[in-house]
Amino acid sequence: MTQATEARERETQKAYWKEHSGEATVEAMMLDSHAAEIDKLERPEVLKLLGSVEGLRMVELGAGIGRFTGPLAAAAKSVVALDFMENLIEQNRASNSKYGNIDFRCGDAMELSLPAGSCDVAFSNWLLMYLGDAEVQQLARNMLSWVVEGGIVFFRESCFRQSGDKARKNNPTHYRNPREYFRIFDSVQEVLPDGRVAHFELVLCKSVDTYVRVKQNQNQVVWKWRKVIDEVASASAQRHFLDLNQYQSNSILRYERVFGSGFVSPGGLETHKEFCRLLNPQPDEQVLDVGCGLCGGAHYMARTYGCYVYGIDLSVNMILTALERAAAAGNGDKVSFEVSDAAKRDFPAGTFDVVISRDTLLHIGDKPAIFKRLFDVLRPGGRLLLTDYCKASGEPSEGFAAYIAQRGYDLHTLEDYAAMLRDAGFDGVAAFDRTEQFKGSLERELAAAEADREAFIADFGREDYDEVVANWRGKLERVEAGEQKWGLFRAFKPKEGRDFHAPEVESSKALA
Repeated sequence: MTQATEARERETQKAYWKEHSGEATVEAMMLDSHAAEIDKLERPEVLKLLGSVEGLRMVELGAGIGRFTGPLAAAAKSVVALDFMENLIEQNRASNSKYGNIDFRCGDAMELSLPAGSCDVAFSNWLLMYLGDAEVQQLARNMLSWVVEGGIVFFRESCFRQSGDKARKNNPTHYRNPREYFRIFDSVQEVLPDGRVAHFELVLCKSVDTYVRVKQNQNQVVWKWRKVIDEVASASAQRHFLDLNQYQSNSILRYERVFGSGFVSPGGLETHKEFCRLLNPQPDEQVLDVGCGLCGGAHYMARTYGCYVYGIDLSVNMILTALERAAAAGNGDKVSFEVSDAAKRDFPAGTFDVVISRDTLLHIGDKPAIFKRLFDVLRPGGRLLLTDYCKASGEPSEGFAAYIAQRGYDLHTLEDYAAMLRDAGFDGVAAFDRTEQFKGSLERELAAAEADREAFIADFGREDYDEVVANWRGKLERVEAGEQKWGLFRAFKPKEGRDFHAPEVESSKALA
């Protein structure tokens, strides 16, 4: 983008906001007639996702009338509050100058100059969508410089399409696909004088739950990044490993072609239906789906049982494919999408009634730690259901060991898996060897792929078809040799004041 183009972009945006912010109100800020209602739910949610700012130095870009400035200043050491609309920043000053730690500035975020390492958190709410792509790239570089090592860059944007209901004659907003923000922020780095490299590490990216609940809209998305400094530039983090290897976009579509629309786990929808019947989610219960993939299972649970499903997955390609589809369909399901690492994501204790995970924890090496996290996020009496690849006791064969290493899997015997769940505090732990069911699914899926051979090759190519067929045959060989297993695990979090034991006989009948 040339300087002349940037100048026109900025003038267009200023004219847009002059048109819509004559009154410095929350309705003007959110461009929605229901803004006051939404704000009561959304603002606390966004602040919770940001996390504690106690004693921190902050810069808030696009601060507006101060919806967030006041709550931030109440805890932070200092806040630089910037907005290019003078009437908005003056309203912000009138509302929040009482805190005494806010530097109110009327100016353009692209012209803001701050010393390197001068703040702990850079925060914006609905700003980047009013900038051109080159400007977002430059601002990302600026924020990387402004924040200290370990500092946070947090932003929230409207994606795909407009969410507010206010009529607009001309709307210059950039409703980007979230992939564009990942492309920009994943690529930004700074080589320091000592040769080390500063870059952003993703903490989380998720749809805003308030908009899912109030508007059945997954298009409001937040990102939280942490500045890290490494000896060398590296894309070896688990997220990159998954997205660059097993879960490339084309690979995901291949898996889905075999497992069925919306699914990337054994048995597809029919298997998931069975497991949902075992869990029996209740209307409005909170369900955490760990490793939700393309979210076919999450959508099914929300539609069928009326529960809220929070789908998290470390693969950006998985979540953004699911998000793109939800945005295109406008499906209205009570499903939230989040890119985050289940081994690191800190949900408040007792957040969920149900945790389900389908063939995902094999990617996580520290099973005791992840099981303890899942135990903590469940409410007393909460239910857990997991399926996962497992192995037979003893050393795996050379071929199986190579497969495990190539995929980066961490596999255990069913007995060890169950023991780790009990050690994490779960009660009523039941482990079921479902290898025969797994084998049946593999045989059906392989037969379907072979029957679909010509169409599959037309869509994906001969090499991809051969790879899928070889992969399924390899799994069948390992299953028939007795070394690759598939386990189903069900457990409960004890209720407060007493232990809760699932009757083993009844559990066995239910799972038969």
